[in-house]
Amino acid sequence: MRTIWALCVLELKQMFTKPRSYFVMLGMPLLFTLIFGGLLGEESKVSITITDRDQTTLSKSYYEELEKSDLFHVEKATYVEGKKKIEDKKAVGIIVIPKGFQQYMLEGNPKSVVFQASNEFTGGSSIEQVLESSMKQIEIAAKGSQMGSVEVGADWETIYKNIHKQNEPVVITKDTVIKNEQSMSNISGRAVGFSILFVMIVMLTATGAILKAKQIGVWKRLLTTPATRMQILGGYVLSFFLIGWIQFGLLMVLTNMLFHVEWGNIFGVLILVSMLLLAVIGLALWIGSIVKTAEQQSAFGTIVIISTCMISGLYWPIEIEPEWMQQLANFVPQTWAMRGFTELMVRGGGLVDIAGYIGVLFLFAIIFFSLGLWKIRHD
Repeated sequence: MRTIWALCVLELKQMFTKPRSYFVMLGMPLLFTLIFGGLLGEESKVSITITDRDQTTLSKSYYEELEKSDLFHVEKATYVEGKKKIEDKKAVGIIVIPKGFQQYMLEGNPKSVVFQASNEFTGGSSIEQVLESSMKQIEIAAKGSQMGSVEVGADWETIYKNIHKQNEPVVITKDTVIKNEQSMSNISGRAVGFSILFVMIVMLTATGAILKAKQIGVWKRLLTTPATRMQILGGYVLSFFLIGWIQFGLLMVLTNMLFHVEWGNIFGVLILVSMLLLAVIGLALWIGSIVKTAEQQSAFGTIVIISTCMISGLYWPIEIEPEWMQQLANFVPQTWAMRGFTELMVRGGGLVDIAGYIGVLFLFAIIFFSLGLWKIRHD
């Protein structure tokens, strides 16, 4: 144990005696959180105009559904006015509800709305997903009203309006809660996301110490000492774990002080972060085991980290991603960590509520450690 601790302390000293380490560990994540979570958080919605050429109950209801979107502001306008707003950079696109929208919807053959965006706008796929989702909701409600009209002998439109009116307070309340959560979690979500991102980057740098030790011959000299191979690996892994926890712990304190981020149940956070760190260290060791130099590990590892963080929703809410990307996100550990933090921070959950997420992270850790340590031990 003394050998493990001696190696651990040596690595800790090497990490924390470099001024650059503090900038990457603390300065960068706080700066990114401020920019993307604070300064730009209030301007996340884009403006879109909508032209209703049907002017029916369902088309008006569709407009009301779109008003609840957290991705964009919607404003009624004629088609000419909408195009003018796009040209003047006052809107990024225009939604056109076609004539016959209600009729086709009732006949079970919904007619798609048209979304035209400016050439500079790159978020069209996310907008189209919202349009499709809202249309499905209207279609389901309309079909239910038709079935109800047959049973009670009343006009379907009357039933639809009554249902819509009865549900309206609930919808408004729910929409308000979601907006408050997202307003809160915009800064909180980015704080968590960028904390995870830069912890992974630091872990990638830290685990590169093993490759550097091999390159300069330190690894071979360590193997000639009475210390066993497992003790040497244990010392390195313990140092990586402590470095990760020191970084994440300081980020938790600083984001709470600077941005008022509430991290939730402290015991749940302790276990969740620990499992995340084990998974991240295992991933970094695995990457280090399949490359030859620390430079290769840094280059390849950065690509892996940046891409998987994008997929898992660390930079933006995962809900705005395409369906295939959301499914792919289930195969990276950051996704499960974010779900755990969401449960703790937004829903006020405890350890029991995040047990499933912890289990998945533990599974990732076992797989990555098995792959990485096996290669290192037999190299």
